[in-house]
Formats: sequence, structure tokens, C-alpha cells
Amino acid sequence: MQVNHRAVFGLLAVGAACFSTVLSAPAAYAGSDNYIQITNSGAFLANTCYKWRDAEGKNYCHKVRPVGDTWRAYFPAEATGAKIDLSTSIVDYATVDTTSVSDTNRNYCYTLTGAVDRPKIEETGC
Repeated sequence: MQVNHRAVFGLLAVGAACFSTVLSAPAAYAGSDNYIQITNSGAFLANTCYKWRDAEGKNYCHKVRPVGDTWRAYFPAEATGAKIDLSTSIVDYATVDTTSVSDTNRNYCYTLTGAVDRPKIEETGC
């Protein structure tokens, strides 16, 4: 079997050019820098679920967050708002309090208060 060295060299050159293009391509940006921050100051294990407006398929939850824990949820790039549902791990994840935001161009900070039978989500400002 005879190998055409020019063809092999040409294929290697094309492959190297494609590889360098991939390395220099900008990274895709999946979300924004703005967030919702939540601190659990209540007497319960907290679950928070985020329903992003106009960002189909991006909804998710933070589950079983202990007292004293703080976490953030970043707005997806296409989101125009959010609904935040609060539940406790003891009440079968049934929503017990909710709030919503409509300006995704700023950060929101919340504190969870109360006990397992009356948990609350309260905006505190950042």
C-alpha cells in the first residue's frame, strides 16, 4: 500500500487549522451575572425552586438546605423574571410560601424565617 505524503500532510494541516479555530472560539455564556441569594435563618430544612419566566427548560431547585446556609441562583440569560417557591423537607415539598421578581437586571437577597409549620421568605436587600 502506497501512501500519498502530500494528501496526509494536507489532512494534517486542515485538522490543525480546525483545532486552532476551536481553541480560539469564545466560550458560550449560559446566564447572567445577576442572582437571587437566599439565607436560611429559619428553624427548618429549606427547599427553594425557581421557575424562570421566558427561559423554558431552565427551572430547578435547591433542596434540603440547612439552617445557616446561604446559596445563589443565577438568572438564565433569557429570563425576564422568576417565581421562587419555598417548601420544607418535612412537608413533602409542598409550597408553603412564594415570591416573584420581575427585574433580572439586579440582584435579590432573601432570608428564610419561621419554623417548619410557618416558614416565610422575606426580601432583605443585598
